[in-house]
Amino acid sequence: MIPKLTPCWPGERLAAVSLTFDDGAPSQLARAVPMLNDADLQASFYLNPRGDDYLETLAPWRAVAKAGHEIGNHTIGHTCSRAFRLEPTARGLENMTLDDIEKDIVEAKRRLQQLVPEQREMSFCYPCYLEHVGCGPTRQSYVPVVARHHIAGRGKGEFPFPNPPATVDLHYTWSWPAERMPGSQMVGLVEACVAKRAWGILTFHGVNEGGLSVAERDLRELVQYLQINHPRIWTAPVAKVARRILDWRKDNGI
Repeated sequence: MIPKLTPCWPGERLAAVSLTFDDGAPSQLARAVPMLNDADLQASFYLNPRGDDYLETLAPWRAVAKAGHEIGNHTIGHTCSRAFRLEPTARGLENMTLDDIEKDIVEAKRRLQQLVPEQREMSFCYPCYLEHVGCGPTRQSYVPVVARHHIAGRGKGEFPFPNPPATVDLHYTWSWPAERMPGSQMVGLVEACVAKRAWGILTFHGVNEGGLSVAERDLRELVQYLQINHPRIWTAPVAKVARRILDWRKDNGI
C-alpha cells in the first residue's frame, strides 16, 4: 500500500516550477531578470566564474542575488564531451577524472560564494547536461561529487516527465531545454506538473540571443502565466525547491 503523504508544496499550491538560465548570457541580465523582477518571480542563474577578474566580471549578478534569485554553480571550465570536437586529443569529460571535476566544482563554488556570500545554499548545473567523466571502462558518474558539495543538481531527463517530489534524485534533477520552444508548449508542460503534483524545471540560455535562444515573447508568455497562477503554482529557484523537498521527505519519513 502506498503511504499517504502530506502535500509537498507551500500553501494550496499544486505544483512547483523552476526557471533556470545557463552561462550568464548578457540577455539574461538585460531581458530575463527585469521581466522576472516585474512579475515577482525568482529563478536560478548558473554562472562560470572564469579568470582572475571573476568578481569584477560577475559583479552585476550581485544585484540579481539580492532580488531573490539563486546564483548557481556551472563549473569554471564548462567542460563537455570531446565528441563535440573533431580532434582526437581534444579536451573533454572523457579524459577527465573524478578528482579533476571535483577540483573544478569546488573552486567554482568557492568563487561564487565570494560573489554572493549571503546565499545560504547553492545548486549545481551540469554543463551540456552530462554527468560522467572517463570513457568506456573508465566512465564514471560524477553525480556523487555534486552530492557532496551541493543541495541539488540540474540535468536533463526523459521528456516530458517532471520530477515527483518523493522519488526525484535531487542531485540529477530532470529539466526541459526550452530553446525555440513556444510559450504555449511551456505552459502545457507546467500544467502537466499540476496534474501530477510534481516539479518542473525549464532550462534557458539566451533570450533573443545565441544559438540556444528562446524568443522574448515566448518567455514573457510563460512568466505572465506563472504570475497569474501564483496561488496554484509555486515558482522558485532550484535550491529552494530542493530544500522544501528534503524537509518534506523528513516529515513524511521518506
